[in-house]
Amino acid sequence: MLQKGVADLSLRPLAAAVGSKARLLVYHFGSKESLITDAMLVVRERVQQAFTEFVTDERKQSPLEIVQAFWRWATSPAYERYLRLFFEVQGLALQKPSRYGRYLEGATSSWVMMLAAVLPRKLSAPERKALASLAVSTTFGLLLEFLSGGERKRVSRAFNLFLGSFEQLLSSEGRA
Repeated sequence: MLQKGVADLSLRPLAAAVGSKARLLVYHFGSKESLITDAMLVVRERVQQAFTEFVTDERKQSPLEIVQAFWRWATSPAYERYLRLFFEVQGLALQKPSRYGRYLEGATSSWVMMLAAVLPRKLSAPERKALASLAVSTTFGLLLEFLSGGERKRVSRAFNLFLGSFEQLLSSEGRA
């Protein structure tokens, strides 16, 4: 899935690659779409767990450092294929929610909750969630632009402009 995406995924070659039979995959998962959804839920969980461990290491990182670290991770050549796969499956889920809808549950909100948890406690819970939504949605939008052929330097500059605004919002929200 990471190498070829899921749009043209065929169960026979996939089954052969994992040492199984296509009919066993269908028996176990019910359908190709369920297999893709289940696999993507596991991938998302593992990526989020790895990222959580990264940002909760022994040195305390500010929310800005966490968002910057996510940007560096997501735009690195080693992880770009994960990002492409996430967006591909999210697009499928938006087009065919009856087949891939389970993937949409938490596709964005899980990232929002992760970021909201590390925002300053001086902010109310609704403020933290709103600011986390802003950061995640803006970052995802810029990542989609990056993957769509946007010039890395230009898109990274836009991301840095957002970070400046986000920093101002973080410092002013608790005073509102």
